[in-house]
Amino acid sequence: MKKIILGLAIIAGGGLFSFLPAAQNSGLLLGVNVGVPITSPSYGGALNSMKSGLPSNGIGWAASIDIGYKQALSNNMGLKYYLEYNYNASYGNKEGGSVMFSKVKADIKQQLITLNVDYYFNPTDLFGVYVGLGVGYQTFKPTWTPTMAGGVTTMTFGGENKGGLAVPLNLGLTFNVNESNQILIGAKIPLVAYDYKTTVLTQAANVKLSTYIVQVGYNYTF
Repeated sequence: MKKIILGLAIIAGGGLFSFLPAAQNSGLLLGVNVGVPITSPSYGGALNSMKSGLPSNGIGWAASIDIGYKQALSNNMGLKYYLEYNYNASYGNKEGGSVMFSKVKADIKQQLITLNVDYYFNPTDLFGVYVGLGVGYQTFKPTWTPTMAGGVTTMTFGGENKGGLAVPLNLGLTFNVNESNQILIGAKIPLVAYDYKTTVLTQAANVKLSTYIVQVGYNYTF
């Protein structure tokens, strides 16, 4: 009986893995991703003396779409060339860190559009890893809202949409459902922080903004 059960298990396992090809298809690539951004501000200028009362990080939500081409170089490795648009929002809050403010709220919006090249390697039919680099443009629209003692909000700073160079490092893991369908768990790590310039009570200030994104995605190759 044990031999029969073992034989059936081997046959069933072989049948399952027969549906899993050794290579992903080459072709047009479409993808969608959702995730969590973590934005880390570094305060300078007039904000440097106030940084103990300002949020040191923000967390929120992110969504993106990819369109490009996947090139299989062999049965287990290849390249992906794609354009990605990402929109994300991070929210931070700091209470009791300053004699000036009872609390400060941060609302940071980012848009990111990059051209990317990723190298992928599948050590098994089911699972793979990837690493790549993107180059493009990012915009930030951060707003900080301080609240004075007694709950009075008298001002905000930031609030303008500004942008510059973006260079994200892409890395992650893949689950290869079949030759056309793929699920990804990955991260985008900014190699270049954006130096956002603003004024606080007519004094020059700046905030270096870096947004790290952890995301889950789905890719389909035609």
